[in-house]
Amino acid sequence: MHVEPPVLLVVEDDFLVRLTLVDALSDDGFEVIEAADAQEALNHVCARRDIAAMLTDINLPGGADGFALARAVRVIRPGLPIVYASGRYRTAEAGKAVEGARFLAKPFTPSLAAAVIRDLMAPAPAGRARAQPVDAGPRL
Repeated sequence: MHVEPPVLLVVEDDFLVRLTLVDALSDDGFEVIEAADAQEALNHVCARRDIAAMLTDINLPGGADGFALARAVRVIRPGLPIVYASGRYRTAEAGKAVEGARFLAKPFTPSLAAAVIRDLMAPAPAGRARAQPVDAGPRL
């Protein structure tokens, strides 16, 4: 039986960081769609109902940051797992992040990103918190 890989939307304006993430996450078993800004990301979310999760940088060009993007995406896809990433912030600002989202401070490894995304996509066992992934591998 052939199982389709989960579709992941990566939103990152830095081309080299995006390329590294896309390559590593593709190698990790995801089908990766990429976007350089919030508008491009929203176009993908509207066009592709099979997107299983989104990893977005917080600082994006074009006026909408990752927080605004996530809020807009949650209107279209209320339960979509979202992971924020930033090299400027050490945590997601209180009150800005959507419910249930996770945060990765740059630099992080692609293997950590994959583990966090898979953890968010998996249903939590009843009565148990999700395990925290272990950081390993080269850093972005």
